[in-house]
Amino acid sequence: MHSVSADSSETSLNFNLMASQSEFTELNPQAALTALSQWALSSSSLGSFFDRVTRLMAATLGVRYSAIWRILSDQQSLRRIACSLDPLEVDRTAEPVEIRFPKQSSLSQESGFMIQTAQGDYGQDLPIPPPVGSQSGIVLGIQGRHQLLGALEVYADEPRQFSVDEVHFLQAVASILGSAIERHASEALIETQSEVLALIADGSELPVVFNRLCELLEQELPSAYCSILVVDPQEKRLRAGAAPTLPPEFAQGVDGLMIGACAGSCGTAAYRGESVFVNDIATDPLWADFRDFALGHGIRACWSSPFLSAEGQVLGTFALSHRVSCQPTSYHQEVLKTAINLASIATESSRRAAALKAANADLEHRVAVRTAELSSTLQRLQQTQAQLIQAEKMSGLGQMVAGVAHEINNPATFVAGNLHHARGYFEDLLTLLQAYQSDAPQPGETVAEQLMATDLEFLLEDLPKVFAGMQSGCDRIIKIVNGLRNFSRLDEAEIKAVDLHEGIENTLMVVNHRLTNAERQSAIQIVKNYGDLPLVTCYANQLNQVFMNLLNNAIDALQTQSQNADSSFTPWIRITTAMVGTDRVQIKIADNGIGIPPEIQTRIFDPFYTTKPIGQGTGLGLAISYQIVTEQHKGRLEAVAWPEQGTEFVIDIPVCLA
Repeated sequence: MHSVSADSSETSLNFNLMASQSEFTELNPQAALTALSQWALSSSSLGSFFDRVTRLMAATLGVRYSAIWRILSDQQSLRRIACSLDPLEVDRTAEPVEIRFPKQSSLSQESGFMIQTAQGDYGQDLPIPPPVGSQSGIVLGIQGRHQLLGALEVYADEPRQFSVDEVHFLQAVASILGSAIERHASEALIETQSEVLALIADGSELPVVFNRLCELLEQELPSAYCSILVVDPQEKRLRAGAAPTLPPEFAQGVDGLMIGACAGSCGTAAYRGESVFVNDIATDPLWADFRDFALGHGIRACWSSPFLSAEGQVLGTFALSHRVSCQPTSYHQEVLKTAINLASIATESSRRAAALKAANADLEHRVAVRTAELSSTLQRLQQTQAQLIQAEKMSGLGQMVAGVAHEINNPATFVAGNLHHARGYFEDLLTLLQAYQSDAPQPGETVAEQLMATDLEFLLEDLPKVFAGMQSGCDRIIKIVNGLRNFSRLDEAEIKAVDLHEGIENTLMVVNHRLTNAERQSAIQIVKNYGDLPLVTCYANQLNQVFMNLLNNAIDALQTQSQNADSSFTPWIRITTAMVGTDRVQIKIADNGIGIPPEIQTRIFDPFYTTKPIGQGTGLGLAISYQIVTEQHKGRLEAVAWPEQGTEFVIDIPVCLA
């Protein structure tokens, strides 16, 4: 061991700023070591522990300056991490002092010492220059189990020969520091694993997990760049995963790196499925195609390890890069092993989560599709059921109408036929009476009294009118009966060429009782604008049902409007027919009722949708009418509505149903 005595003015440290050692009294070395050991076990912060150590060394040895230096990840740089100067006199926001080893360095791992020999201008070829104004000092290496971890230094401002006991004290301090640094490094890796695994368990996005993993490891590897590339299985390339401190241009340049036998550290590691250590990019053939690019961005060494799936598939690579040529240590190997294990867990967890999410989405889609199919099927069944019920109702109505018409027709025909005979008989009796009057102009007293009582002249004048009224009534009954029979169409083929105007008239006759309802102030006026229509081949009975549904809707709308309108309101229904082109006919049924609000106009043809109170509508009339027109007759049924002003339904069907 060589102590040093010197007078140097060239240094990066100002020795004139001395820290106060008031926190510590001068301790004997053994007591100081005991305190130091306790701090090492109880301190949660390595930085605060180092600060206390430097002050303890200075107080114990009676000097004003002591410092601790760490060797950085590249194993060629030193950074001062603590000194005994007063914290108030040190700019803590500045970058830590960092010194690179010269080519001819006295750095030695023998016995853990780094020795400065005090022979003149010694500061030019030693790793750590002494503080300004220092007269003597001693520097020792902080040795770990496998490598040198850093150095501690103690300087006095007067010539001094450090004793063997003082050197042994500093060696013990260095040993405690080495153990503390290595224990902290191991604990840091465990904490890194815990934090990253917690992120994975919380379902954090993969880029977030990768970025945090790199940040945590870079804290433990000063001067190193941590980065992750992930395999793109579609293109067999490596894509950017995380690179928090790597030069952005370099990170962008390696995004999309090909996987191959000679593709730098990461591309080759992914190709081989094993770690690749390139200590000097300037000379390694694996970097031949990328050497200038890497060196241009200050990257000189790169160690890369692939992380694999449970089946052995390469998922990506984790890399440690440095700005100088260097070799990996056992700690670097441990960091790489930890990193690829965590990256593998994160990637597989993300893939499982993505697969589960995709499976859930697919299941939800299948359920939604199946639900929609079942809903559609149920709706069709309900429509079919409703149509069957409606058809059964119409069939029953038709049969009832036909039966009533038949029962009425027979006596009506009998009455109409006998009226002709009765009129003839009356005329014969009248002729006979006139003959009696000619033969016996002066009747007897009894006959004269009877003639006066019966008012023969009035009977002779009024009886022909009675016969005429009876004949008109019979004709009206027969017309109504025929209209009812035509409306039901039970005696005709299902598809037939018919006169639509006749169907409309017959339907109007069926709903005639609603047109003159006593609840309204005035009867509904029917305005007919009939065009010249040919016979239309269609399902006549179904179209009659459509006409009746639309007319009933119009009457309902007018009924509601009448309840809210003043006495001047005149309800009307306008029926317009016309040809559209040469092969289609159009029927419009309009009213001046309450209209349809815009928000429900798109739903009026939906099955079971109704705005009427419960018991006054099923929501099937328009839905069935729409299906009859669009599906059965290949036509269109549309509604044009104006709120509070009325509604117009437009039926458009072909003249000839193919």
